[in-house]
Amino acid sequence: MELNKIIQGDCIQIMKEMPSRYIDLIVTDPPYGDNVGYGWNNKTIINNENPLINCTALVEMYRVLKLNSSLYLFTNWKHYPFLTEFISRYTKFKIRHLVVWEKHNFGLGWAFRHQYELILVLEKGKPKYNLKNFSDVQTASHINHNKSNHPHQKPVDLLMKMIEHSSKVGDLVLDPFAGSGSTGKACEKLDRKWIGIELDEKWINRREKDNGK
Repeated sequence: MELNKIIQGDCIQIMKEMPSRYIDLIVTDPPYGDNVGYGWNNKTIINNENPLINCTALVEMYRVLKLNSSLYLFTNWKHYPFLTEFISRYTKFKIRHLVVWEKHNFGLGWAFRHQYELILVLEKGKPKYNLKNFSDVQTASHINHNKSNHPHQKPVDLLMKMIEHSSKVGDLVLDPFAGSGSTGKACEKLDRKWIGIELDEKWINRREKDNGK
């Protein structure tokens, strides 16, 4: 399988083509299944109608992940109870911790403005962690969302912290819901190999355009 690129297609089907215990680390932000439009531009995401979409992918994520490795899984407060119940009952992952990403800016909202997201830390076996000062409350650069970027785009420096904490130089990182490829950018800055998978071809084209390809 070709490395350091985003593969267009269904992540479950593509992961089925990967060998077992192939991936050193998974960092991903799947659709939450809330079927909403995001931001002032009401941007939508493919397969965001069903909250089971990211749950069913966890089975293949566990298989392709090496023993004693981690998965960082973004979610939100609405989906969190359902997701953790599914993980506990129907997967072999161990829930290690919950990280809160505190944003520098307020998001949209009525009465209560959004300023944080949640990141579940899941384990296969007993992973080792590299950083001594990794807080479970993380801050990162502001994402200036506009008409053209992915509505779930994450700051590269936030992704870099997780990648650095749970992998080493030369390791292979997977993002099964890659969007426009921020995880790949973070990996390249840290000398990690990576594979991204994305169903919506427009976000792959966006990455290629941004990279001048």
